[in-house]
Amino acid sequence: MMFNIKSLTTKLRKGNKKALLTNSFRYGALFLLCGALTYSTHAIFELYVSAQSSHQQVSKLRNKALELSASLSEETALNKTLNDSLEKKTQSLEKLNQRIDDMENILGLSDDNPPQTIKQRVDTAAINSAVKATLFQLIPNGKPTPDAPLTSGFGTRVHPITKQRKNHDGLDFGASKGTPIYAPADAVIEKVKSSQHGYGNQLILNHAMGFVSTYSHMSKFNVKAGQFVNKGELIGWTGNSGLSTGPHLHYEIHFLGKPLNPRPFVDWDIKNFDTIFKKEPNVQWASLLNTVGSMVEMQVQLASQNHEATFQTVNQAKSNPKKANTP
Repeated sequence: MMFNIKSLTTKLRKGNKKALLTNSFRYGALFLLCGALTYSTHAIFELYVSAQSSHQQVSKLRNKALELSASLSEETALNKTLNDSLEKKTQSLEKLNQRIDDMENILGLSDDNPPQTIKQRVDTAAINSAVKATLFQLIPNGKPTPDAPLTSGFGTRVHPITKQRKNHDGLDFGASKGTPIYAPADAVIEKVKSSQHGYGNQLILNHAMGFVSTYSHMSKFNVKAGQFVNKGELIGWTGNSGLSTGPHLHYEIHFLGKPLNPRPFVDWDIKNFDTIFKKEPNVQWASLLNTVGSMVEMQVQLASQNHEATFQTVNQAKSNPKKANTP
């Protein structure tokens, strides 16, 4: 067999073309595969980044939801607290209104008065109650010997010793020697008299508004002339000094030098406040009440102004603590 070079060359050329095509196909497929892998990797990376961003957004939204939930809980709790506080204040306001109503009933305030605010009602009640309290503090009222019984009244009678008919200008209270005697109102001690004749040991108390009270047949004194005493203060003790048939207290009340029946004053208290105005016509009560009312109203206004001034000072101190602490 002869070796055919031409034939061999032709075969080699055909084989190279086939190999070249095969390699080209392989390289193309490899390129496409690399491109696909690159695209897939990029897509996966973008998905990862997107997932991370979504996770962060979800985390932020979750935190925001927790904050809103906490805020809602706080608002709910605050709302409940405010509602409870409002309910308590409403109840307190109702109680205050009821107390003012009760006070107005006690004070005898007319229901025909024009409508007033709570502050006006409180001020009105304060003035009226203060007027009554002031009257009870300044004008004799109640028994100077609380537990002693009344043994002789005011008016004309036969004197138990002289047997003569004459005016008895006071009340007699039967009490054993040494029974305490208390001032029936604020006063200054006008006179301290020691004697074994007539009224015996006697005290004279000078009260406000023209009223004077006297205490006779005492055993001992607990005050001195010129001394100021308050209502309810111990001024001495009962006895049997002077012209007396036994231990007792002779008690008188005078108005502008004229003796009054002490009985209405002894029975006078907050429950029957108005009765004395009818039982004792010798006192110009309307004028007296107007005078005391003006005094009390002025005191209430001054107290209110002082309170407002103090309140403003406290608020200024709170708003400017440095300035308030500056020496």
